Amino acid sequence: MDRPASPEIRTFGFGERIEVFKDVGLPDAVAERFDLTHRSGTHALGHTRMATESAVTTEHSHPFSTGPDLCLVHNGSLSNHNRLRQSLRRQGIQFSTDNDTEVASGYLTWRLRQGIGLTEALEAALADLDGFYTFAVGTKDGFAILRDPIACKPAVLAETKDWVAIATEYRAIATLPDAATAEIWEPHPATVYSWRRQ
Repeated sequence: MDRPASPEIRTFGFGERIEVFKDVGLPDAVAERFDLTHRSGTHALGHTRMATESAVTTEHSHPFSTGPDLCLVHNGSLSNHNRLRQSLRRQGIQFSTDNDTEVASGYLTWRLRQGIGLTEALEAALADLDGFYTFAVGTKDGFAILRDPIACKPAVLAETKDWVAIATEYRAIATLPDAATAEIWEPHPATVYSWRRQ
């Protein structure tokens, strides 16, 4: 990925189908600023964070995109991201931050470049990524969820005939249309859940 000539411009993602937006504020206000409520699409990933050690900014924040039409958000922490970042750089993966989530995104980009599918790339991640995590990954074809083998980070999945949603707690899902009739479950550890765009 080429870096922009102007330092004030930052590229968050690239490809044909996925758009990545980063901003600070309440989700409704951010959606309004980017006019996201009028965009059509099949899936969306969002990540809300509260800074524990610094100001709330978009610097080093999710989502991360390290390959065309790939977007990843992550709840948790990887313990081997520094070593893995060095290895992935030798494979041509570029990083803009020291964030472990960007390393997970880079890992998936590297695996997808090898010609395997997203499900297989996430299954390989179980062997190569150390730590505790829940990944939500979007591609141009759909999205997938993976929790680490211990699954200590909270996660709730909900699905209706019209939508699928994941959150760290049910209250984030409860206000969605038809949430009362959704199938709701806690995703199993070390299990890839995936949905393809129709």
